[in-house]
Amino acid sequence: MSDSGAFRQAAGQFASGVTVVTTHAAAGMYGVTASSFASLSLNPLLVSVSINRSSPLLGFVREAGSYAVSVLSSGQQPTADYFARRGRVPEPAGFREVPTSAIETGAPVVDGALSWFDCAVEDILPGGDHEILVGRVVAAGGRAGEPLVYWAGGYRELSANEQEGSGARAADRLSNAADGLAVALHLLGVGVEEMLDAQRGVEPALAALAAVRGTPADWDRLDDLVRRSERLVDKPDEFNRLALGFHGAIADIADNRVLRATLSGLGLVQSGHYRDRGSPASARAAVAAHRSLLGVLRDGDPDAARAAMESHLAAVRGQLQVG
Repeated sequence: MSDSGAFRQAAGQFASGVTVVTTHAAAGMYGVTASSFASLSLNPLLVSVSINRSSPLLGFVREAGSYAVSVLSSGQQPTADYFARRGRVPEPAGFREVPTSAIETGAPVVDGALSWFDCAVEDILPGGDHEILVGRVVAAGGRAGEPLVYWAGGYRELSANEQEGSGARAADRLSNAADGLAVALHLLGVGVEEMLDAQRGVEPALAALAAVRGTPADWDRLDDLVRRSERLVDKPDEFNRLALGFHGAIADIADNRVLRATLSGLGLVQSGHYRDRGSPASARAAVAAHRSLLGVLRDGDPDAARAAMESHLAAVRGQLQVG
């Protein structure tokens, strides 16, 4: 894609919180405003934030080996504007307009922030015209309040009707949790064998729950996924999307958020392994197994559903030539 304007317009429609990323190097305190912050992992505790390659902050963070992320509250737009100014230099005596406190690493945390993360540098990864700071959280805290939000080129407030659409927000939180797990798995370099071991621990439990919670409409949805995937056994990417969708649909029916988020995170990494190691023959075998598994789920027997899923995953392991 070469149209950067269209990209910027599309990206601008994504509403995000506003953070300040700060550090304390030999020359003094320095910080920048950033909206590309994300939590990555609970074990270990990891967060990330993307910083423009041209920003002096990167050099100061490398020197200090630590940084803090302060999530701004709705009344802290002046703080965001201060750290967004160009031409600033490190301040040995502290930030002139923004009071801060040192917690554990010495990196300054913005006073009054909605929440904060004090981090030791875990890694710094390339990201095109940005670099991604991955931080190991050594201390964190927060308070009640509303966030400062940035959307479509300006700061916004949460709607007074924020209770509406709670289901969509719950789905977003679940997706974010899965994304964070997937990033953590990538950082750990988890291979296909470990992925399948984890899948074998999660999916039989999901199948057992789905067997007792599913409805005829749920089984029709699964049947549609099987039929569509059967037509795509020679198209690995499209087949994998539908095959993983079949397993994801079972997790939806099971209605357990812990297991569902875990499976989603695994699936984001698994798709690459399946694409690289799969074949039309293994795809056809998966279609047959999914059809058989669906029949067991329709019967509503949780023990049989658990056993059928275990059998299916064992066959997948063999087809992918793992252990």
